[in-house]
Amino acid sequence: MGVLMAVRVALLALICAQGAGAFSAPRSSLISRARPLTAVSAGFGKSTGSEAKTAKGKLNAKKQWDRFVDLSKDGGGTAEVAVRKDAESEWKPIGRVCAVAELPVVAAAARQRSLIEEHGKRVHLALLAQVGKAPLQVGIRVTAEASFELVGKEDNTASADSQIGFEGLPDPKTGYYCMYTDGRLITSGSASSGGVESTGTGLHPSLAGEQRSPRPG
Repeated sequence: MGVLMAVRVALLALICAQGAGAFSAPRSSLISRARPLTAVSAGFGKSTGSEAKTAKGKLNAKKQWDRFVDLSKDGGGTAEVAVRKDAESEWKPIGRVCAVAELPVVAAAARQRSLIEEHGKRVHLALLAQVGKAPLQVGIRVTAEASFELVGKEDNTASADSQIGFEGLPDPKTGYYCMYTDGRLITSGSASSGGVESTGTGLHPSLAGEQRSPRPG
């Protein structure tokens, strides 16, 4: 009887030990599978401060074009802008900027200089070949009779992008800042600069009621 009892106890202990091992293995497996999920989720977490700052600082060309049209209709101040390689180079008109009445129009040029430079290289391919990714100088003048004055970083006093706008000269090659009627590009005047049709002063007027190209995006 004593021997039989001892055998039963030994068998019970063996079964318990095997059962514990059977339940502990899946837990380890689940934990090891969960670790990669944590690492992957990190890639979709909250963006860093530098990323948020970059996204906030970049201007949308289409939005600023829409704002130019709205602000100019509401009586905002406008001025012509131009780009050049350096002080020894000739100014090349590239479009106009607009700002709310209480804001110096030069602030619109300073804040939107990235759009102005980008469009300048798009339209004047010779400039792109000369400077590559290097920045261009941006100039501004309020009247066609005035000389272009250099825009500095200190002129960027715009507190909100909704207070300013930019309209570039139309570029038929890419469709940027183009306006159409019945599918045909609207032109004003016969003067051209670098393949861009414009008025005699280099300005491209906003024509109310006409269809604008979906570009820039």
